[in-house]
Amino acid sequence: MNANYINSIKKINLHLHTNVSDGALTPRALIERSRAIGLDLISITDHDTTDAYRLLGEADPGLRLLPGIEISSQHEGNDVHILAYGYDIDAPGLNELTEMYLIGRRDRAVKMLDKLSEFGIDIALDEVVAVAGSRELIVRPHIAQVMVSKGYCATKNEAFEKYIGNFKPAYYPKPEVSVETALDVIHASGAWAVIAHPGKLTDPSYLDLFIEMGIDGIEVWHPDHSSAQARDFSAKALKHQLLMTAGSDFHGEQDRHNLMDIVPASAEVLAAVNFMWSEYSCRAR
Repeated sequence: MNANYINSIKKINLHLHTNVSDGALTPRALIERSRAIGLDLISITDHDTTDAYRLLGEADPGLRLLPGIEISSQHEGNDVHILAYGYDIDAPGLNELTEMYLIGRRDRAVKMLDKLSEFGIDIALDEVVAVAGSRELIVRPHIAQVMVSKGYCATKNEAFEKYIGNFKPAYYPKPEVSVETALDVIHASGAWAVIAHPGKLTDPSYLDLFIEMGIDGIEVWHPDHSSAQARDFSAKALKHQLLMTAGSDFHGEQDRHNLMDIVPASAEVLAAVNFMWSEYSCRAR
C-alpha cells in the first residue's frame, strides 16, 4: 500500500462493537460518541452480525462509516477472528453465514447453561436473551454478565476463568467455519479480509499461512499488541503489500479495551484506510 496516498482521513477506529453483539452502546450511541470525539472514520465490527448497519438505516451518520464485521473462524481447532470491511450487506453468502452463527450461538448457550446447572448455577435462557443484542445473538460475555448479576461470580473474568472460558468445565464450542471458507465468503461479498489482533493467534506462524491463503490485510495496531509486535506486523504487511488497519476493540467504558479516541494510525494505516474508503465509496454509489 502506497503511504503517499493523499489522506483526508486522520482519526480512525476500525474495531468497535455495539450492543448488537457484545458491546455496551447502541449503534446510534456509538456513532454519536465517535462524532463527539472527532473521529473521521469508523467501522462497527460486531461479532458475526451486520445488524448494526440495518438498525442505522439510510440516515446520514455524520461521519464516514465503513461497513465491517468480525467473523469467527477456526484453524486446527483454534479461534481465528477475521475483520471484513466494505462488504455488500445483501451478499447471500454473508447473510447465510451470519444466520448460521445466530442459530448456532443460541444452541451453544443452551448447552452451556445446562453444564452450568451441574455446578449449581441456575440461569434461564430468557435471562441471557434479555441482555443480548437486537437479534438475540448470544455470546459468552452475555452469560458471564448474568452470572455476575446473580452473584455466582464477582466479575466476568472470574466467570470465564472458572467456568465458561475455552475448555473450562462449562465450555461448549460455537459452530465455526474454516479460515478458507470465511475468506471465500468475505471476498464473495466484495469485502477486504483483515486478520484481527494477530498477536493473539495461538500459533504466530499461522499468520504466514493466512497470507498464503489470500488475506488482504493485518490489524497491525491493537491494544493487546506490544510496540514490538505492532512494528513486526507492519513490516510483514509492507513485505507482502497488505493493507494495515488499527482499532481499539472497544466494547464499553468498563471494558479494558476502552481506548476509543487514541488509536495511533501510521501513514501506512491511514493510506490503507483512505484507499478502502475511496474504493468502497465508488462501489456504493
